[in-house]
Amino acid sequence: MREFIELLEKNDLLTVIEQELDTELEIAHLAYIEAKKKDGKALLFTNVVNKKEKVKYNFPVLMNTFCSQKALNLAFTRDYEEVAAEISSLLKMHIPTSFSAKLDFFKKLLSLKSVPPKRLKKKGEFEYQSLSSLKELPILKTWEDDADKFITMGQVYTQSLDKTQNNLGMYRLQVKSDNELLMHWQIHKDATHFYHEYKKAGQKMPVSIAIGGDPLYIWCSQAPLPKGIFELLLYGFIKKENANLVQCQNGIFVPYNSDIVIEGFVDIDEMALEGPFGDHTGFYTPKEPFPVMKITSIKAKKDAIYQATVVGKPPLEDKIMALGTERVFLPLLQTSAPDLLDYNMPENGVFHNLILAKINTNYPAQAQQLMHAFWGVGQMSFVKHAIFVDKDAPNLKDYDKLIPYMLNRFDTKKLLISEGICDQLDHASPNSCYGGKAGLDLTDENLNQR
Repeated sequence: MREFIELLEKNDLLTVIEQELDTELEIAHLAYIEAKKKDGKALLFTNVVNKKEKVKYNFPVLMNTFCSQKALNLAFTRDYEEVAAEISSLLKMHIPTSFSAKLDFFKKLLSLKSVPPKRLKKKGEFEYQSLSSLKELPILKTWEDDADKFITMGQVYTQSLDKTQNNLGMYRLQVKSDNELLMHWQIHKDATHFYHEYKKAGQKMPVSIAIGGDPLYIWCSQAPLPKGIFELLLYGFIKKENANLVQCQNGIFVPYNSDIVIEGFVDIDEMALEGPFGDHTGFYTPKEPFPVMKITSIKAKKDAIYQATVVGKPPLEDKIMALGTERVFLPLLQTSAPDLLDYNMPENGVFHNLILAKINTNYPAQAQQLMHAFWGVGQMSFVKHAIFVDKDAPNLKDYDKLIPYMLNRFDTKKLLISEGICDQLDHASPNSCYGGKAGLDLTDENLNQR
């Protein structure tokens, strides 16, 4: 993390704030303002306090880590479009028919040797010091009516009951007490599926939360990979080097260079009300019961950096993170929707609440076919509004041209109303986790009338 901070500073993407600032509302407010600037930077707060609790923290706070496309590419160590192109190339590999094609084939296979994470026997750097409780960490409260402090950029590491599958996710984590956290993992997530395995077996579930380290870890944690694929495989693919892991006392493996690691177990017999929490849509998520994590250990580097993000109405830092996800996962989405040419998830739609898709239309009702494909693929199943246009439509990010194009083709007869699962954070649905969806076919009218 300190190496990345130096990289941000070298590229004029960092502002260091030495003024004393409070973890209650103040730090998050400044980060919120900065993230909305066109030329916003990452913010490093070096004098962090909690006035109400009369605490001065030993660890600085980094906000807006992914402050721009340039910062995202620095985390990737290359252009994210290059990563997308490489994935597309691998997905199009064929049996080689010439000597040069065979060389290219094996070269591509050799490049994958760095994909699997390595489990190291040495102890991780996070074991430099032990902390007594969560009170020693500068955990932020972002909005006035939030229930408490929340860890907002924690890498949550879990594994299946039989230890054959590993998962990395990013979920908000509410502080319940000095040594307890509430795990806001949604019902569709792999970690929740693991939780039900442990609950059925009557065993407590080990969980480790890493903070900091390589910023690419946190980007990978929100990547919509297919079920059962460990997110740190993506880290190895992007950086061309293995993610090095070490084992925690609870048996979970985490990156050896994490700044902070919180270990513990989720109690399968205890739930507690989590929330309210000021969310992406500008509304507070209401209180709902979630599992309780009992913390057994907190370790940190002596020079650890506490990483956090602001959750609220866009545009914020997640705009940049989502851009990388959108581009990198286009080739994978095209395997399920082969006539998909491009797609865009506008930030004001809060990402998977709205998707614009450009397709190569070959037959009537093809857009409707692809709508169902989208609603059945991973996190795309959360999409509430899907709008499909033809290949001759304007660039999907040129809204000034695209909106008139869409309005001139609007036809209620080509509006598909459906129902399905929704993001648990969806405040428009009267039910939790499922509700209405709408798909609009704005592809070529003449083709659809033939």
